Amino acid sequence: MQEETLNNYTTDLFTLIKHTHKAVKTQQTSSKLTNNKASNLLHDIDLALSGQLKKLEGMDDLLNDSTKSSIKETFAAFTGAIAGALDTQRKDAVSKMLRDDYTALSMIATGYTMLHTAALGADHQELADFTKESLTQIAALITQTSEVIPHAVADELEIGGVAEQAEKNTQECWKPENFLEEA
Repeated sequence: MQEETLNNYTTDLFTLIKHTHKAVKTQQTSSKLTNNKASNLLHDIDLALSGQLKKLEGMDDLLNDSTKSSIKETFAAFTGAIAGALDTQRKDAVSKMLRDDYTALSMIATGYTMLHTAALGADHQELADFTKESLTQIAALITQTSEVIPHAVADELEIGGVAEQAEKNTQECWKPENFLEEA
């Protein structure tokens, strides 16, 4: 059962990363992409996802056979809507692209968390190490995305001068000491 779970989690995560990577590659060619911070972020996401896909592809024994020939129907239905939304980003505002990337990266982070836990339980140290390293990369990209979004919005709305303050304010919200106290 552990091997089957590892295979399923790995295959699902591989498929989600592949869809997200494809969308990011498309976003990088958008004529709306004029913000340097957003452009650099998309480049970083592209590099990270590309590297993670290569490592996952090298773990043939962990990918279901169906991954090599076609995407699993159940997972494709789930990720298809997200991938479809991401694929339309060429015509969308950069801020909306980044919002959707943030969501996809969060899903990838959750997938890595699940796979890491399963790998530890199955005593699969190589996979546990890979998932921890990859989750660290994804967490950094999520943080970077949340830092860039205010700049993209300010550029689109032509409200210069507020991006730095918006970034500072929104990042402050994520500090544990600023969380709401329990009622």
